[in-house]
Amino acid sequence: MQQVGVMALNEKLAIEMRALELKKQGKLEEAENLKRQIPLPPYLARWAKKRLGADFLIKNGWNLSEAEAEYGSDWLTQ
Repeated sequence: MQQVGVMALNEKLAIEMRALELKKQGKLEEAENLKRQIPLPPYLARWAKKRLGADFLIKNGWNLSEAEAEYGSDWLTQ
């Protein structure tokens, strides 16, 4: 059973494969934006919040669903 807020591996791989196709086509910005749909692992999201700030994560559009599932919906503002 998939945990709420956790993207399935096959979904992550499909996004990654599409991003690689876009990179090959020279669509680098579109590829990077697509890759941000893949949830950051909770430990990495927590590290980025501590080192770079919550605003960095928000402004850059990172998918934080797995961190929210692990740390709670208000973890970014605490």
